Amino acid sequence: MKRIVENIVYKQLGYVPRNREFVFGIGLSKTGTTSLDQALQILGYRSIHLPPIASVDRSGRISLDWPWWVSKFDAATDMTVAVLFRELKATFPRAKFIHTLRPEDAWLDSCRRHFTLEMAEARVRQRNFFPLEVSQAFYGSILYDADKYRAAYRRHGQEVAETFRGDPNFLSFGLTQAAEWGPLCAFLGRPEPSEPFPFSNRNRARPALSGA
Repeated sequence: MKRIVENIVYKQLGYVPRNREFVFGIGLSKTGTTSLDQALQILGYRSIHLPPIASVDRSGRISLDWPWWVSKFDAATDMTVAVLFRELKATFPRAKFIHTLRPEDAWLDSCRRHFTLEMAEARVRQRNFFPLEVSQAFYGSILYDADKYRAAYRRHGQEVAETFRGDPNFLSFGLTQAAEWGPLCAFLGRPEPSEPFPFSNRNRARPALSGA
């Protein structure tokens, strides 16, 4: 019976729980989004990484497309969340937003190693097209392009800063190996865990930084 009700309310009616206290990680890919996702799970959130909530039309416009089942989570991170921060802010007025940051040159180097032809081909084989569509629309290129990615990184940072200036529901969070639970837990009102802060996809050749 519960599944039937969920199907009617969420899927058929397109219900979006606007008053839920979601947590959205709006840093771009390779800024520590996987680490944030894991940290949120440790803190008790049902977090999803790279949710399929973004759609791209033929003109290249990215818009919010909220699948019914995403409402079962209460936190989300990575690229598809980052590119929609304005829409998410308007849709979920009680949400909190965390902008993960990474030094620009280190971020570019990580993108160079991640956004490759091999990565794109793997997405195609998996028929997982929406990350490629979002990357093309946001960066102007599916594959790494230093100038385009640098410009997009700076533009995103500036737009986030302007949108959330003075907003108490916003946290700018730099993720390095020195990152601690304190700022994140204080922002979310959660007690600090006893375990170390998680670091995912860490590049051993560059031990001073982490990224996802």
